[in-house]
Amino acid sequence: MPRPVSAIVTGFTKNAELPALSLAPLRALKQKGVLRRIVAVTWDSPEIDAHIAPIAAMTDVELVRVPQPQATGGRYQTGVVYQLRNLEEALRRIPEPDALVLKTRPDFVIDRAFLENKIANFETLCAPSKLAKQFGVKMPPSPFAMKIWLPWADANMPFFYEDGTFLGLKRDLALLADREAENRLDVLADPRCGWFAHVVRFALPFLRGYPMFETYLRNFRYLANDLPYRKAVLGTMLSDSFYVQLLVVHAWVLATSFHVDAGEQGQVSFYANISNQDADWSSLKSLNINKPYDNLSVWREGQKPGGLMPCVARMYGRLIDDSWQTAMFAAPLRDMPPEKLREILNNVALYRRGAYTHIETEFQRKLAAVHHRHWGAQAA
Repeated sequence: MPRPVSAIVTGFTKNAELPALSLAPLRALKQKGVLRRIVAVTWDSPEIDAHIAPIAAMTDVELVRVPQPQATGGRYQTGVVYQLRNLEEALRRIPEPDALVLKTRPDFVIDRAFLENKIANFETLCAPSKLAKQFGVKMPPSPFAMKIWLPWADANMPFFYEDGTFLGLKRDLALLADREAENRLDVLADPRCGWFAHVVRFALPFLRGYPMFETYLRNFRYLANDLPYRKAVLGTMLSDSFYVQLLVVHAWVLATSFHVDAGEQGQVSFYANISNQDADWSSLKSLNINKPYDNLSVWREGQKPGGLMPCVARMYGRLIDDSWQTAMFAAPLRDMPPEKLREILNNVALYRRGAYTHIETEFQRKLAAVHHRHWGAQAA
């Protein structure tokens, strides 16, 4: 019996044209019988009534408005709370734990044929990984029953993934709505660390199997998104053995728990607030498409599958398909032999015994030193 498939749409957009454009492929797939339900969940605040009106007029979309949660802190901190609670509420409306669920937003536009292919071939594209047996290593099991589809992920910033849209089983997506994230938001008081909002929700399900990423989260304040600083800190990171261990293990996580694919140019578009802070939201033509969707060929060229360093040495290691992480474990790399990869992966089991304590502590010291040299008294 095929899985029931539903779409959940969270949040709202200030542009009046985007909801119709964004939901048109979903509504077409619902009419075709591919989607069982489309559930849109957002806040009941009267000030967003005008922004919600286009969706409210769609009789084939179930609109649910709920009280906005109380959240304190800066916009990135409150944003994480709103996103987690919105996803949690939307998933609650889908009763079947093994239902296939597309999570999206009214400012995301996904090509209908592209999306239908992801749904129709989910059991193949997102099948549980057999890579551990094929590569000859014993690794922690994925926290997910099936892989989750993402349009992009980052190679050199573990767990920095697209969180506006993804596709997976309800039981798996529920792990991305863990309220534990709300206890880890101090770093977001520094707006230069805003990308932690993406990282924390995806990292949490993996901490039990990969505790080495705890330190990465705890020291994220040293990974501020400032280009001159990033140039300085990335050089330090890439020459550090512990960071290289993190990169390899994270590549394993990507290869075994996620299916990454942004399609071809124009198949996925995102009109994010962050890319349109000074835009005229009354005109769709004036809005910018968010990276990497504005120029996929540039990011695809930079992946350079078949090697570790050429990809991760970029200022931003955006991946828009599975080629890099698949090649990592499919054939000998240009810059790292399979024996070294297996050694790094097998050593994950030794982490809890303190095998990494010295190099991990040294890595933290290096990051702190670069941060202090760059920001001075602001490093605290």
